[in-house]
Amino acid sequence: MKTGGRTASFTLHDVIQAGRRIGLTDLSMQGVADALGVTTAALYRHVRSRSALESLVGEAILEELRLVDDPAEPAVAHLIGFAAQLRVFTLGHPGTALYLQRLFPRGPSGIRLLEQEIIALGRRGYDPAAATVLTSSIATITLGVTVAEQERATLLESEAADEALAAMAGSALIRQADAGIPPHTPEDYFVFMLTATAEGLVALLPPGEPIVVPRTAS
Repeated sequence: MKTGGRTASFTLHDVIQAGRRIGLTDLSMQGVADALGVTTAALYRHVRSRSALESLVGEAILEELRLVDDPAEPAVAHLIGFAAQLRVFTLGHPGTALYLQRLFPRGPSGIRLLEQEIIALGRRGYDPAAATVLTSSIATITLGVTVAEQERATLLESEAADEALAAMAGSALIRQADAGIPPHTPEDYFVFMLTATAEGLVALLPPGEPIVVPRTAS
């Protein structure tokens, strides 16, 4: 947009704020340019690419994530708590789970979060390498589950979901399996999976032990 023959001025802060209002899920160079009332050419003079724009907005959102750590909790409980906090935050900020899943850490906010977890697990006897392995493993599973949960919520509103449910209803074996599963919420299922994951990881990598990666058969 031009006012009085002059191109509207804006700052990088304006770009980030516009991107945050749009959200990572719908973020685009054109969308931000439109929100600022400028041309995409003007925006490219501030931000070199869509990926760079995503990093700017994603890091600004991640800056709000503050992990709470109870030093009295053992490693398993801490990892479950870390996963639960990460899930709640990413569900509350659509697009951040996929942003983190693509590449982490990408900037200062991501580095801060990883360093916090290395320190937290260090208090539980883990060296930085082992702490990074545990944190990355838990984060990878948490983000994967969260992305799937968000996509499933969208899919449940479509005809494809009705077709899938109808197909499952036609299987006597699946109906029998469903009848044996107690009622539960998505949160219950998440804690169930992450508890098993955290317990398995800590069993494979106890504090003070070297990292041993199982080898696949050649």
